Amino acid sequence: MLRNTRKPLSIGKKGKMKKFKFGELFKKATTSTGILDDFFTLVNRAGLATYVGDEREQYYRLTKVFVESFKFHNTEYEPTVAFKIYDIPVTMKLEEFCCALGIAPVGTARRIDDNPRDLLELYRGITGDDCRTIQRGKIRNIQLPAIKYFAYYIGTSILGRENTSNISSYHLAFLNVALTGETPYHLGSLIARRLSSRGPIFGGTIALRILTHLDIPLDSNDVPLTPRKLDIAAMKSHRFVTTDSTIDNMVYRMLFADGNEKEIPLPQPGLFNIDRQSWSLTKEAVEEHMKIQEFHQQHDSENAEPSYDYTVTYPDVSSSTYMEPGRSSSYYEDTTSWGPWE
Repeated sequence: MLRNTRKPLSIGKKGKMKKFKFGELFKKATTSTGILDDFFTLVNRAGLATYVGDEREQYYRLTKVFVESFKFHNTEYEPTVAFKIYDIPVTMKLEEFCCALGIAPVGTARRIDDNPRDLLELYRGITGDDCRTIQRGKIRNIQLPAIKYFAYYIGTSILGRENTSNISSYHLAFLNVALTGETPYHLGSLIARRLSSRGPIFGGTIALRILTHLDIPLDSNDVPLTPRKLDIAAMKSHRFVTTDSTIDNMVYRMLFADGNEKEIPLPQPGLFNIDRQSWSLTKEAVEEHMKIQEFHQQHDSENAEPSYDYTVTYPDVSSSTYMEPGRSSSYYEDTTSWGPWE
């Protein structure tokens, strides 16, 4: 077994390093918004089911050393990754790296070109034909809430991006697998490329899985990361829901390609469904759906069974609740407060 025998390095300022914690919104809001089933479908298709329930602590020094030392060597015949777990240097084949992460090693590992046709078509298909390039696209432009939430989840938990507002070809490659079931892109290589890029340090989930795979003990002096929650507060900051939304009363902010926005109470299973023919909607289709829904709600309210009041009023007598024959009023009250009948 490999062991870290060196003294731990001093841990400085944590800065922006945070771990991702799915908990609150997953357990409550995805249910109240009606997107839970669709989200799980996307997660399962992408092969990420084990990540959703992984609430283990992530650690500062483990993550910092791992990410800062990470390199991806995409050679033609045997691509490898190299990194450090604490002070232990490790080199492994890309295939083993994928095995450690629980991600299928299939698809091309070549670098994705700028604006590849298939991913650009996918972006336009999920954003209502937003005409911007992928590099200038926003996750907020995705129209169906389950797909949008999945994209935010990929950005925070899997790809470990600091900027979780912009979309990228990496997001779209994961979305392509999740929506179509096809695997033209090697997801493990995308994670490796993301880790090898320089920038703010995220990636605690990946580092922890590698540590577990290699059976290296955790440094007892390491410091847990502050959870980076994808909760309702985060969704408000991303303008996913209105600022006055609550866990039990979510109002979705749906953005159209022309910049107009419509607020839609959730859940809307008849409107937002990833199994529908199109993964985006026109304003006209949304407005028509909401009008029909409003009509049915009003119609159901008008035809609701009236509530019945069984209180009977007699002339010159105070009203009283119906009593069984032979029972006095004292039957319904504390009999000790009544005097004997004359």
